[in-house]
Parts: sequence; C-alpha cells; structure tokens
Amino acid sequence: MSMQSLISVISKRCENVTPVVIAMSGGVDSCLVAAAARQALKGPVFGVTVRSELNAAHEFTRAVEVAEFIGLEHHPLCLRVLEDKYVRRNTDERCYHCKRLIFKMMVLEYGDDCIILDGTNADDDPARPGLLAVREFGVFSPLKEVDMTKSDVRATAKSIGLPNWNAPSESCLATRIPIGMPLTADRLEKVNTMELFFHNLGVETLRARHDNLVATVEFLPQYADIMKKNRDSFAALIERIGLRSYEFKEWGE
Repeated sequence: MSMQSLISVISKRCENVTPVVIAMSGGVDSCLVAAAARQALKGPVFGVTVRSELNAAHEFTRAVEVAEFIGLEHHPLCLRVLEDKYVRRNTDERCYHCKRLIFKMMVLEYGDDCIILDGTNADDDPARPGLLAVREFGVFSPLKEVDMTKSDVRATAKSIGLPNWNAPSESCLATRIPIGMPLTADRLEKVNTMELFFHNLGVETLRARHDNLVATVEFLPQYADIMKKNRDSFAALIERIGLRSYEFKEWGE
C-alpha cells in the first residue's frame, strides 16, 4: 500500500470532522499516520503523546522530533495512570484500562466531536485487550483500513524520509513486570533505570524485566559485545537499585 492510499482514506474519513487527534506514541506506525494526516487535512490536526509512569522519556522525544519534521502541532498528554486501580493491578486487561484512560482524556481535552486516529496496523492481533478500547471510543485506524502490515509501514516511512522509519518497536514499561504483580512507581523506575543504562551505551533495543528479585535483560545478538563488556557495571547498578541478581538473554533463545 502506498502513502497516497493512506492519505486518501484519512481524507475521506476525516474531512468533515474537527479536530483530528493522532495518538502519537513515537513509534513508526502512529508517526506514519500523523504524516499522512498532516498532508490529507486542512483543518485542525494535532499529534498527542502520552507522558505517564508507564512511558520511557525517549519515546516522547522521538514523537516531538517527528512532529517537527512533518510540521505537525504536537501536544503532551500528562496522565498519572497508576492512580487507576485497574491499571495498578496489572492483570491481563491492563492495556484495555490504560487505553481507556488515554482516550477518555483525549475526548475531554479535544471535545466530543473530535476523531482520534491511532497506529493499529493489519498485523496487530485483534484479540489484544487495548483494541477493545479502540472500538469503544470509535478510534479510526487508517493503517488497518488500507491493510498496511508492519513491513509496509516501514517501507512507506522510509520512502518519505521519516526520521524514525527504522526505530525499534517499543512497548510500555509495564510489560516488563510479570502479570499479576501490582505496578508501582518504584518497580517501573527500576525498569527504566536498567534500560537507560544500556541505551546510553548504544543498545537501541532491549527489554529489562524483573520480579523484584531477579532482572532478565533480553537483547539482540548484535549487542552481545556491549553486554559482555559492561557486566560488572550493570551488576553494580543491580545492587544499587535493590535487585539481587540478573541474567542476560539473547532474543530467540
């Protein structure tokens, strides 16, 4: 599918609706939707990125950079999602409750007449809990509408020069905590601290999980040398943040 197909479907669906709000995570999917919406529409279009306890700071920075690149007005949406007991419980339905909070706040901020666009694509599992909130709030998913897969999105983003076209896929920090273990600011900050340690060493993609005792750091094979060289420093970090031990694990093992 081409960029023009995406622009066309957004134009048809949104031309008589204002404002248009893109739930812009900083990932390539939602940023491509934002770029297409910017070209498709003449009315008010805003990119909105959530800042919460569940989101790493670099995701927001990336969204800001893309918004500037495409000339889109960008707004932060600051939420304290841990105040919601259903999010804190960290059940299988956590993503549904979190998404619901986000969309509810967007409607409060931009009005009942706004239309929200997201980056759901054709490869996304329709059974994902968060997609129930997408349906409940009538969120429009242009990538899914034109049957764009993840690889289609990457190729199209590259073709128009989006600066994050090859950025690694991300997920919120809560996904690093075992389901059923309640989310706390401290547990999430441990994740953020561990991942930031390796990001600062040039490791772009990794997942630092923990269960309050043991950290498991999953990484891609190309980063094996960095991981090996920095074991001692990471061990010191683990002790400092209150975890007992760690293990490194290449993705695919």
